[in-house]
Amino acid sequence: LLLGFLLSVSISAQTKNEKEKRIKKSEFPKGANLLLNAIPQQAKRIRFYKETDGDKTSFETKFKFKKHWYSVECDSLGKLEDIEIQIKEDELPEETDDVIEDYFEDNSEKYDIIKIQEQFIYSSKPSDTEFLKHISSNRESLRPNYEIIVALKIDKVWVLKEITFSHQGQFLSERTIKPDSYEYIMY
Repeated sequence: LLLGFLLSVSISAQTKNEKEKRIKKSEFPKGANLLLNAIPQQAKRIRFYKETDGDKTSFETKFKFKKHWYSVECDSLGKLEDIEIQIKEDELPEETDDVIEDYFEDNSEKYDIIKIQEQFIYSSKPSDTEFLKHISSNRESLRPNYEIIVALKIDKVWVLKEITFSHQGQFLSERTIKPDSYEYIMY
């Protein structure tokens, strides 16, 4: 019984069950006001979201800038956690793409990449506003992680996963995604 409980806790910790709800800017944490002011003036389609994933609540600002979708995520106090930028597969560095492709081929029968994001994790230096400004003006100078949402066929069953790789393509982590977390993804 104890083994079964521990196994279910371990599996649920590795499962992503994210729910996103659009909110007004006024509902965003007050601690993020300076950060929100650092969003480039040329940004379009700025939207605000409250996101829950199990016990954790975070807030995201999404916008389009220089032909890419950006996601700026803060904790419930408004402290920056990370910035993600959606890219296309042909924007991955070739050597990184080769390593990631090898990983998928070695770990599945088939795969279909659904979404790729560059992930820049904030570490408190420089300030969060300077970090956002640097990424929006010169992200090529930084080494992001790559967060990939992929459908994998494993043992004749399709599963949806979020897998994170380093800038060199090395596997970092993975989480199984519950299909209802990504209702907009169609098979």
